[in-house]
Amino acid sequence: MKIELTDKERLFLSNQYEILGTLKNEDHYLLLAEQLREGHKWLYQQSFNTLYENLPDEDAELVLNILQVYKALQTSYNALSDKSGISLQDVSFAGFDGNNESELMGFVDALNKARCYSSIIQTGVLNSHTPKANRYETMIQKWHELDKSYKLTKDQIVYILSR
Repeated sequence: MKIELTDKERLFLSNQYEILGTLKNEDHYLLLAEQLREGHKWLYQQSFNTLYENLPDEDAELVLNILQVYKALQTSYNALSDKSGISLQDVSFAGFDGNNESELMGFVDALNKARCYSSIIQTGVLNSHTPKANRYETMIQKWHELDKSYKLTKDQIVYILSR
């Protein structure tokens, strides 16, 4: 990611890195502060290589919506007296594909670390090893047809899970 900094931003960052380098007694922060102060753009931009693009809002919404669906599925499943034909695994979050949906999988991991939806995420997996986004969109649509209920019947759970 290429980041352009104004002189003022370079000065602020330089001061921050100098303080950090002094507090932690680490030379690489002091070197970065010097590079920023002296305008060695090519050098200081190398330190920003680990900064990722922001996750698009649509992708974040997809993840949050599917986690809500799984919360509804698990809540409803736990309340069922007759669970025949449905297993806990069926209503557990199945993750995203690490190869093709890594940004989505990374957001799920970040949510889990932030303790958001962690009870839903921890009962499932992060890496499904197969693309899931399209399937999840269908599940979300079906759940919306049922008015986003958190009190689903067995038949409604089966309907949401069906392909």
